[in-house]
Amino acid sequence: MRFGIALPNYGPLAAPDVLVRLAREAEALGVDSVWVSDHLVAPRAARSIYPYDRRPDARPGDMGIIERFFEPTVTLAYLAGQTSRVRLGVSAYVVPYRNPVVTAKQIATLDVLSGGRVVLAAGAGWLREEFEALGVPFAGRGRRTEEYLAVCRALWRGGDADFTGACYSLPPVRTGPPPVQQPHPPLWIAGNSAAAIERAARAGDGWHGIDLAPAELAPVVVRLRERVAAHGRQPGTVTVSLRKGVLVGAESSRPLYGDADKVRRDLDAYRKAGLDYLVVGLRQAKTADALSRAMADVARAIGP
Repeated sequence: MRFGIALPNYGPLAAPDVLVRLAREAEALGVDSVWVSDHLVAPRAARSIYPYDRRPDARPGDMGIIERFFEPTVTLAYLAGQTSRVRLGVSAYVVPYRNPVVTAKQIATLDVLSGGRVVLAAGAGWLREEFEALGVPFAGRGRRTEEYLAVCRALWRGGDADFTGACYSLPPVRTGPPPVQQPHPPLWIAGNSAAAIERAARAGDGWHGIDLAPAELAPVVVRLRERVAAHGRQPGTVTVSLRKGVLVGAESSRPLYGDADKVRRDLDAYRKAGLDYLVVGLRQAKTADALSRAMADVARAIGP
């Protein structure tokens, strides 16, 4: 199982020196990838509830945490120049927020500048108030995501590209440079919904789930593989990935929380459930030094 580390590109630890330090340390530890997240504005008094918040008392709240939120592709371009091997991912890139031609151009450019190190976990988004602030319809965002990704794929192939859809149309154009990775950087479809799983099965290079326990993941993987086969594709060609918090050292019954031995046992359970790739969220680390130590603990627990 390969793994990556989610970096703090938002909140009080979002700073150039912290991001560079952690990316370089991840590379030195043999971590496969580093990841950043995506929001553009901080709606005040948001009514939406984060769909993956498991707390029974989860409720809408102030989105002030995303006031200091570094744009993901710019951040990864900066980190590409500070690293040489580690792969660079966005989890999750909210596809409807941006014109698809701009997305295709940015991702292709980043792939070239980084020497072919980009991975994109692409999602449809969840924060209605952010859609409203950006002037993007919240309804139909799944369809919009699919069309925008189709535009990106067409542009990434090089040569003339055009597209006609319900949400977006593009006259014949060409743009470059094409990405280093062909036909395009790995494109994982993010989200736990049935629609996201179907989207991944139909056209994704991978599926990117969020915060599932092994027992929850296993039936999703079975369903994903069934749908991949139904679309005439080989199930083994679609990567199964998960973003999940990990905390080494604290005693807990939660998956991937506990001492190193428990974390390894939990990882075995995830492997048996069908997980190929884990994107680690470092939990309860409040300083750059604490993040650094937590990342080293995770790397030792997970191993090569």
